[in-house]
Amino acid sequence: MSSPPQGHPAESHNPTDSLVLHVDVLLLSVLGVFTLFALPRAVVRFMRLSEWHKGLLFYSTSTQRSATSSGAGSPEDGKSEKSNVSVRAMDANPSTLNTGEPSTGELPRHMSSWSSAFPGLSWLLSMQIRPGYSIGRLLLIYAYIGVVLYAGLFHSNPFTNAGRAGLVTVSQVPLVIALGTKNNIIGALVGQGYERLNYLHRAVGRIVILAINTHAIGLLYEFVSTGRWSVVVTVPHLTWGLVALICMDVLFLFSISTFREMFYHVFYVTHVVAAVLMMAAACMHHPKARPYVLAAVGIYGLDRILRIVKTRVATASLRAIPELGMVRVDIPHINSGWLAGQHLRLKVLSLGMGILGWTEPHPFTIASVCEGPNGDGLVLMCKKAGDWTGKLYSLAQRGKDGEAATGRSVTVLIDGPYGGPGNTVITSFSGVMLVAGGSGITYALSTVEELLQMRAVGSSRARMVELVWSVRNPSSLVPMVPLFSRLLEYARASGVSLQISVYYTRAQADDLMQSLQVLPPGLDLSPGRPPLERLLQGVVDRTSELCTESQQSPSGVLVGACGPAALTEHAGEAVRTFDRQKFKAVGGVELQEENFSW
Repeated sequence: MSSPPQGHPAESHNPTDSLVLHVDVLLLSVLGVFTLFALPRAVVRFMRLSEWHKGLLFYSTSTQRSATSSGAGSPEDGKSEKSNVSVRAMDANPSTLNTGEPSTGELPRHMSSWSSAFPGLSWLLSMQIRPGYSIGRLLLIYAYIGVVLYAGLFHSNPFTNAGRAGLVTVSQVPLVIALGTKNNIIGALVGQGYERLNYLHRAVGRIVILAINTHAIGLLYEFVSTGRWSVVVTVPHLTWGLVALICMDVLFLFSISTFREMFYHVFYVTHVVAAVLMMAAACMHHPKARPYVLAAVGIYGLDRILRIVKTRVATASLRAIPELGMVRVDIPHINSGWLAGQHLRLKVLSLGMGILGWTEPHPFTIASVCEGPNGDGLVLMCKKAGDWTGKLYSLAQRGKDGEAATGRSVTVLIDGPYGGPGNTVITSFSGVMLVAGGSGITYALSTVEELLQMRAVGSSRARMVELVWSVRNPSSLVPMVPLFSRLLEYARASGVSLQISVYYTRAQADDLMQSLQVLPPGLDLSPGRPPLERLLQGVVDRTSELCTESQQSPSGVLVGACGPAALTEHAGEAVRTFDRQKFKAVGGVELQEENFSW
């Protein structure tokens, strides 16, 4: 990308500029096509005024306490000291709850997904080649690689025309930045959260790393072969190019999955610092980089501004739940603004988290429903699974005097909400099956609560809901029994057929199993891994049955999966291999995956 007087070979810049510009236009066109595909669901979702203020910002609103005819909202039985988990009673009219029909409100319109419209093509594209990478994802990645290779190699030799690779590199920087932001512009256009596009951020980033190293190797080859290596460190704009190269390679090396998982805080800090320094160095390296870098700076700056706007400082109550190895985080003063399935990034501003622990943001799925009338507010369930969460668990067990206590108040910084169902309106489906593994139960709990709450006020089509929870030890069920019992009781009152099936993979002592033999109707405990294919068939059959009884056309079944990759892949396989005749009869079966690979 450097000018000929500084030792670079002369090249015809206009053809290269035009080619890169055409490639950028092509990529924008592809984004436009995906945006058009997502537009029908976006239009249907935002036709409802209630959707405009959900899923964007946390805020507080006044809620009215109410109880159902079953008394699910009473203070005495609404909370369990043993479980430290509560469920909000929904504001509904008791006189209409037992009819099985919605009381008031407007039923959401259902828009079928493209996967339901073309199940055969969806089956092919959703096949998993390796964890996290389906055929559809790989085709998208390889198509992008082909386009970039065309831009870099068409009528060009990287050893004699190194500037081409440099221009290709900077032209893709805005795309890398856009895919890496939490307030993802591309995700907003295609109706996906940033975490679901992270695979593209990594793929595009690796191609950019390859391109900039190709650019550098081409120049170094020329300088070394002509004995002019010294110009790299004596000519300012070449030195800045070397700085940009080092920053890009640092970004790559520190983002390798093994290092990222072991030293996330180091990865995060180096990622931000190296990215900012790289963009500044690229501007100093060559004038042609400046328009692209300025676009990337604008995207990054907008994301940072939005994250500041979406950040809240609040007081939270920490309570340890030993049976689950979790910490319950209650933030009662924030009770609105999110959708079921969304997550936030949490900082605990306490020296009890360690020297740097209080500066680390960690993502957690929200476990409570928005605008719960019982006033529980925002609830998180944080599983003890690492150093940071281990410190959080220890902090929750300590009182102000350092002795054991039932809870502790701390100041927290929350940033969100993010992710979630996107433009998919969960309450527009006639049936829902939620598959959770371990701490993935938080996703399932908030979704079940939202379905029941909306059904009670006549704003949900869901008539059949199945919650499948896979755990290692059946002891995990003990503290959840009161909560599950109240969910089942409220489901019966609101006219929703709710079934909760818990599966465990490790045998336990006989005395524990005897204590779990008497469970409320609708709650089952079974050994082994969940047979998702059979369970899905049961959900579809029961949904069709209930819709026939009410003389309504089924609007499809949603399968939501949250947990380890193996479990979400199993859920995906169950959807892909489902009977095509029943698939069409129920209005389609759609999959939404939430895994632990953020």
